[in-house]
This record gives sequence, C-alpha cells and structure tokens, in this order.
Amino acid sequence: MSDEFYPMPSFPTLSVRNLQASALWYREALGFQHVFSIPGPTGEPILVHLRWARYADLLLRQDPAPDPAAVKGAGITLTFNLIGGGSVDELAARARTHGSTLVSEPKNQPWNARDFRIADPDGFTLCFSQGPVDPGLGMEQIIARSTGKSNG
Repeated sequence: MSDEFYPMPSFPTLSVRNLQASALWYREALGFQHVFSIPGPTGEPILVHLRWARYADLLLRQDPAPDPAAVKGAGITLTFNLIGGGSVDELAARARTHGSTLVSEPKNQPWNARDFRIADPDGFTLCFSQGPVDPGLGMEQIIARSTGKSNG
C-alpha cells in the first residue's frame, strides 16, 4: 500500500519543528505508513510523505525557522476516517501507549459517528472518526435526533 503512487485530489502539508520525530510519532502512535522522504542539502529529510489510507496522505515538511512558542494549526482539524477495520477505541489506546494525550476521548457524536481528537507533537489537531454508529439511520433522522425534533 505505502509505495503506490497516484494523483492526490487533496492533501495537507504540515510544517513541523522536528521532522524525524514527528514522522516517527505519526507512524508509531497512529499507524501511518511511510511513502517516501526527500533529502535536503545535508542529506537529512526536508519532506516526509505519509499515508493513513488510500487518498488520505499527509506531507510533513521541516519548518525552516521553528518557533517553539508558535501555536500551530489553531482552529484547523484534520479528520481521518477509519475504513476497513480497527476501531477508534483501539487507535486511541495505541496512541496512549506511545505517550500521546488525547484532546477528546472516543465518543459517539450526533452526526452518527464515533471519534476522538489528538494533538500531534507540534499541536496540530487530528480527528479519527468511524461510522456510521447506527447504519439504519438516514440523514433526516440524524438531523431530527440531533435537534430534538421528531419526524412525525
């Protein structure tokens, strides 16, 4: 999976303080796969391409002038959907075993999904989501349930 190349319709690029540490965290704590790295003039990577799943790629690039006090990604959340196995609860447990602190614990959401949020080493927020929790619910039922209005 990780060595397959294809045009990506969209992908985030995060500027990180410590590229190697961040790439390792994404692989170990969350299970991202390494696709490739691009070395800079010194031979050390300046960009790392990671993959969560097909069409869910993430690029990390070395911040050329990291500011330890900088707030990264304020107001932005990157969401990844678990498709084809595993659970958000298992992923959250894996992240905790690698020393990560969750921003929010796994819980069922009104939009018929179960998710949790975690901050990466640079403070970027990621959401891992799985659903539907109740496959029998249609969108009208989900909206009615979340607003407290009945359909009839």
